Amino acid sequence: MPVEIRIFDPPESTIPTFRTAGRATAATSVTLVERLYTPGYFTVTIPWEARHAEQLKIGRLALIDGVFWGVIDDLSLSVESAGQLLTVSGRQLKGLTSDRITIPPGFTAVTGAQGYDAQTGTTEEIMKHFVSANLGPEAPANRAVYGLELAPDLGRGVAGDKYMSRHEVLSDVLAALGEAAELGYDIVPDLSRHKLVFDVVEGLDHTAGQSGRKRVIFEIERRTVLSQAYQRNTSDSRNLFYATMAGSEFADETLTVTYIRDGEKEPAGIRRREKHLDVSADTPVAGDEYNELKRLALIEAEGFKAAESFTCEIAEGPYVYRQDYRVGDLVTVQNKAWGVTMDARLTEMQTEYSGSGVKHTATFGTAPLNVFGRLKRQIAKGE
Repeated sequence: MPVEIRIFDPPESTIPTFRTAGRATAATSVTLVERLYTPGYFTVTIPWEARHAEQLKIGRLALIDGVFWGVIDDLSLSVESAGQLLTVSGRQLKGLTSDRITIPPGFTAVTGAQGYDAQTGTTEEIMKHFVSANLGPEAPANRAVYGLELAPDLGRGVAGDKYMSRHEVLSDVLAALGEAAELGYDIVPDLSRHKLVFDVVEGLDHTAGQSGRKRVIFEIERRTVLSQAYQRNTSDSRNLFYATMAGSEFADETLTVTYIRDGEKEPAGIRRREKHLDVSADTPVAGDEYNELKRLALIEAEGFKAAESFTCEIAEGPYVYRQDYRVGDLVTVQNKAWGVTMDARLTEMQTEYSGSGVKHTATFGTAPLNVFGRLKRQIAKGE
């Protein structure tokens, strides 16, 4: 089925408007991946001779099927039996957050800056601060994305959240804050005002146990899915944490405490999986060191929970994606034969357009780390 791809040049200081560069409709295959906590990606293959195909250039924005905004990062050309083909790929537009690191306040190219950017407030407030300071209105002109603005702060997420950052990738900061508070984020153009708008994404509850809105239940027996795969992985999980407050000058002055997650019993024997955490805090108030260490340690501990997920190929039927449910929403996924029922958040949706139609593959819950995820975690933690 034909997929419309509208191509734009983004606003810049010299030309502060969106400029239409073309409209392509002859793509032979399109894959879109939308994610809640991290940027997704897209790939488009189109005949080179197709109308406006040559306008798909690196750095331009693509609005695909009227719903997915991406920025083109890569381009390749090939000659095959089907003719000359152009393939372009890139990130969801919110992937612009992966192009910045967090810089401490007061940084200049001459003097640099010491310390951390430490913030307290609601999760939404903190997320929007880091975006504004490193990519948006409060960033220096050469770091800011022209026309980027923040949607009004609605105080969503954890009420008394805290985060300190220094030289972290901005998208990693947003993922850490968002996953702990179950908030995603997005950047969406406002074409009428020639702006890019950053906002957090808070999902709705469509689970079987609620009655306030339409229930969404994915199950083979209900014919709402064509296939299912369930995973529960504990290979990367940990359940006992030795946390040390980083920054002590001498080893015998370090503060190390043992923690388990709230509501869990201390594990023992073969079921005990230990992990050491170096926790950095921005000068805790005297007498509050233990509370701050615990708070930060338990936030990091969330990243070491067992991964549990359902992957489903969605059937065309009673539920329409983006109308009845969307990325970020809570739904019920179950397979009674396996004895598994999950009220889980839709964290990723892959949409494939081809000559045979449209295929939706959804990931509910938390998928296990792949080899690149493990490597990234090891580098981030200095392991």
